[in-house]
Amino acid sequence: MQHKDEPELIARSLDGDQLAYAELIDRYKNALYHHCFVIVHSEEVAKDITQETFIAAYYKLASYNPEYRLGTWLFKIATNKALNYLQKARREITNSEAIIDSVISTDPTPQARAEDAELHACVERLHPKYRAVISLYYWHGKSYQEIANIVDVPEGTVKGWMHRAKSQLRKDLT
Repeated sequence: MQHKDEPELIARSLDGDQLAYAELIDRYKNALYHHCFVIVHSEEVAKDITQETFIAAYYKLASYNPEYRLGTWLFKIATNKALNYLQKARREITNSEAIIDSVISTDPTPQARAEDAELHACVERLHPKYRAVISLYYWHGKSYQEIANIVDVPEGTVKGWMHRAKSQLRKDLT
């Protein structure tokens, strides 16, 4: 959701107002961190990528197209940085301790917690691009079109990735 005052904060940031940019960071830092963590499975790396995203966005702010939501633009930068990190590292982190704690079932039963843990463990084993679309769609409420803009692929490709991710999750959970 675009905040009404974002165009003003962006304009002030472009004029060198550091407090305005700090407010933009505060609005998006947690969501971007969580999204990066889902992709890279490392708290420290996710923190670094989130910080790098805001630095890159600051220097590219003049080229930001207000036709798109600021959040969509920031998620695109973060997603690219996270996937580039994985590509450079040439490894997927499958550490069982990296189960996402931030999305916990509202049902406090041990069975529900075990099912949540199993689901998140299965998501972690997905290819990074599939983890990214699952994160953006289910945990950040992005539409297929927004995801397509973020990961810079056609909407049909996003739908295909989502279908394959769900198929793999169904297979892993049965």
